[in-house]
Amino acid sequence: MLTSIIIPVWNGDSVLAECLRAVHMHTGDYPLEVICVDNASVDRSGEIIRSQFPEVKLLTQPVNLGFAGGVNAGMEVAQGDIFVLLNQDCLVLPGWLDGLHATLREHLDCGIAGAVIEDSQGVINHAGAFIERPLGYGRHRTDIPSHDIAVEYVTGAIFAIRRVTWEKLGGMDEEFYPAYYEESDYCYRARRNGIETYLSIQARGRHLFSSREWQQEPIRHTANHHQSRYRFICKQFSEAELVEFIHAEKEAAETESSFYESIGRALASAYTRQHLEEIFQQRVIDGNTPLTSSIKRLISTGMAEIYRRAYRRSEQLALPQTNDESTSPASFEEWQQEIGKIHEQISASLAAIRAKREELERLSSSPWNHSSLPIHKKLQYTLYRLFGVIHMDQFMQLKTLEDAQVKSLEHHLQMLNHRLNLLETQITLQEYRRRLLDLLLAYGQR
Repeated sequence: MLTSIIIPVWNGDSVLAECLRAVHMHTGDYPLEVICVDNASVDRSGEIIRSQFPEVKLLTQPVNLGFAGGVNAGMEVAQGDIFVLLNQDCLVLPGWLDGLHATLREHLDCGIAGAVIEDSQGVINHAGAFIERPLGYGRHRTDIPSHDIAVEYVTGAIFAIRRVTWEKLGGMDEEFYPAYYEESDYCYRARRNGIETYLSIQARGRHLFSSREWQQEPIRHTANHHQSRYRFICKQFSEAELVEFIHAEKEAAETESSFYESIGRALASAYTRQHLEEIFQQRVIDGNTPLTSSIKRLISTGMAEIYRRAYRRSEQLALPQTNDESTSPASFEEWQQEIGKIHEQISASLAAIRAKREELERLSSSPWNHSSLPIHKKLQYTLYRLFGVIHMDQFMQLKTLEDAQVKSLEHHLQMLNHRLNLLETQITLQEYRRRLLDLLLAYGQR
């Protein structure tokens, strides 16, 4: 039985060699093919695969297809009876493939199998997972059961799929871009078709969690995460669960403590509201029940309200608080410093947006996308989707936020000037009173 290991690759030159060495070291005697899908990496990932692992099948993509898109590209060419999706920064441990095969062999209703995942320190990070209600966040279990069990979903770090499962369900939903929730969505779709997901306790891997996107581009990272969460919820939750989610998410948006989370939630809710009809259609295509018109309206208006509350909350978090004297700047100079810091953050965000826009413009004008050249329909669709995925329309809203922040800052400056004027007036009045008192005393002495 041939096993196809599919690794989506994106700027993974720091971890990729170690990942591939672990695969070859700990796989045993199973017939194997390894497929790496390079999602337009700009580092040495492709060079490492070609020079150090010539037996690996390398599929180079002209654009970043995201995790689901990379997985789908790999599965379309895979020859195996079992597909195993593997993160580029996940190191498989001895006996991992034996465990996956045993689980799939022993449980006839099992079409998807996952592994126990450790972090880089050896601490258990994942032993199956579930979607928490009402907000729809994924939660990982860390207690390892005594035997293989059916679970809601397993992480895509190590994710085995029977070929017959893939042939029945099709590929992963590529609109979960660039990642997050695509594996939980796939497991939910499988269950609706009578296919269970199991945790294989004998299969182990160590996830290095090498990605630093959340540090380098925190706004984009949080927007992507919330957008994927909203898509999953709209596709998979029941009508009663959707009602509870809207109420809970509006409250969460209003009480958020992180500026980046607030901005990300605002961008994601705006994007989701614009694409609700497509999401509702995909919900039905993937086997879930259609929503009533009243619930659709509730979600649409709910997303608008989530956007409004998240946007307002981001304004509150972005500016210094003036109602608490213990935390307010004590002097005009400190106010100027705070304002300067905010302007630097805004300028950095806008610079990143301009860089992304220029990158997209170069992609759109490159020869491989010229309309006069023959091009694979899916590739062209991927490029068009890329424009939307990077939230160009949403990031334009960030410019609107900047304008609002500047206006708010100008308002604060006006308030400061007003306070200074009042202070000067008070000093003048005090001086006037002192002089008047001196005159009265002098008059009394006369």
